[in-house]
Amino acid sequence: MKLENKVAIITGASSGIGQAGAIALAKEGADLLITYKNNKDGAIDTKKKINDLGRKCEILNASLENMDDVKMIINRTLEIYPGIDILVNNAGDCRSTDFLNETIENLSYLLDVDVKSVFLLSQLVAKEMIKRGGGSIINITSISGIWVNDLGIISYCTSKAAANMLTKGMAKALAKYNIKVNAILPGYMDTPLTWKASKIEREVLEKEVGDITPMKRFGQPEDIAGMIVFMSSDESNFMTGSLVVIDGGILL
Repeated sequence: MKLENKVAIITGASSGIGQAGAIALAKEGADLLITYKNNKDGAIDTKKKINDLGRKCEILNASLENMDDVKMIINRTLEIYPGIDILVNNAGDCRSTDFLNETIENLSYLLDVDVKSVFLLSQLVAKEMIKRGGGSIINITSISGIWVNDLGIISYCTSKAAANMLTKGMAKALAKYNIKVNAILPGYMDTPLTWKASKIEREVLEKEVGDITPMKRFGQPEDIAGMIVFMSSDESNFMTGSLVVIDGGILL
């Protein structure tokens, strides 16, 4: 197994990409701490699937816009495990509105969730990874950080663009400590967050996505999970600061 005896934290792992990524890491031998905000049942389901694979999993309720909760994630992990090898900053939010009706409160909230929490959690984890001789930090951002679509999610695009640049900055700062930092930029994904953010009926959005995606479909969480494993493993040891697009070809 590629990740035997490794310890991973994944935020927002009660559904979607976080859940698929957590299960994929467990299949490769990692033990985990996963967080959730509202979907406790989903987090329990993720934990059960990981335990069924013979791996350990702790679940923790945390709101990433609350910096005290971010610190709690580190403290709880270190109470259970000897260290931290992998961090997947997956949790985020998306609220769509047109620019002229956008509020500074919404922008501030998204920057808290998508950027500030990633900054602080990564900083705290990196200090622990140095003690382990290195590690891997993976940020799940979005193609919306490099491409503005027609859904009216300017604040979301702004927060994800910041997260992409944060990835590059951290990669440069942490390379000397054998810590690699990379980002995955999904396209349109069949996840609860997509359907929550969209104000378009499912059938209409499915047609629109099919029209602009060369592969003619939404991405599935499992389409991202394999890259999470690769970035976590020794197979990607000379890879850092990369923004990897997985979007079915939309940006072509």
